[in-house]
Amino acid sequence: MSEKKFTRKQAIKLITPVVDDEVDENTRISFFNYLEKDDKVRSQYESVKRLKEMVETRCPCAKAPDSLKERIQNFINQRKEGVVDEHGDPIYDMPVEHTVTSNSASPPVTKNKNIWNYAAAASLLVIAVITAIYLYVRPFTSGQYNVEEYTYAHFTKHNGKLVQPTIATASPANAELELEYGFNMPVTVPPLKNAEFKGVVLNDFVPGFKTPLMEYYLPAEDQYIYIFAFKIPQLLQFDELSRSQEAVDKCIKSKDFHIRDINGKHVVSWKWEDTWYAAISNHDGETLASLVEPLQYQKND
Repeated sequence: MSEKKFTRKQAIKLITPVVDDEVDENTRISFFNYLEKDDKVRSQYESVKRLKEMVETRCPCAKAPDSLKERIQNFINQRKEGVVDEHGDPIYDMPVEHTVTSNSASPPVTKNKNIWNYAAAASLLVIAVITAIYLYVRPFTSGQYNVEEYTYAHFTKHNGKLVQPTIATASPANAELELEYGFNMPVTVPPLKNAEFKGVVLNDFVPGFKTPLMEYYLPAEDQYIYIFAFKIPQLLQFDELSRSQEAVDKCIKSKDFHIRDINGKHVVSWKWEDTWYAAISNHDGETLASLVEPLQYQKND
């Protein structure tokens, strides 16, 4: 059987079916052969695979109680039989015998109502789980990542705490030298007011794209600040990673900045020459921007 040839777009579309074991053996073999030649798609495949393993580990299936199964089956059987009352309306279940203890007592709960409660709750749960998985998996399978959204994702992943630095130094100048000559990543480390520089983390920002994360600590507030730096030429070459167009349009001069709210956290973006920055902390965006000294922004209290 001949090997199938894939384009990158076709390979990306196959990631989820391969992870879910929904392809034939020839397609699977051809897919893995393609991964040997494309590091970016392989990284996305590994991310989706890890996600599925995490879901299976942390969200085990729970067996429905027999009582729920029985009630649903009775409901289905009565719908099939078309049982009706004297008025011609369907009878979905027999009423529960009850005793009224006072004139103000609430109406009794019938089996029919219980069935619909169970069915509605189960349906909503299934819809919520499917929606959550779709929204979480979509960035990995579509091949499209957003700078601001993943800045937020890294911050929440580490609960806004210190990540062990790859370059552990209190000197921004030393960090710049190490980045340029040790890692071929020449960037300016932004000076922040009242903050202690803690070093630089060098990990994948998204699969297949590594960029510096500069960490700062505000001792007076016991808060950390993350600032990611991106070389714009490399960012433009990496098709899967994009910036907010509104931020790109707004950040022209060195003192311009853009604030984007993502789930209550503010990501502040700006551009210095050929470097793009994305900062996040537990502060509001204007406060965070005012801490970046070269932006020279004064917040109006």
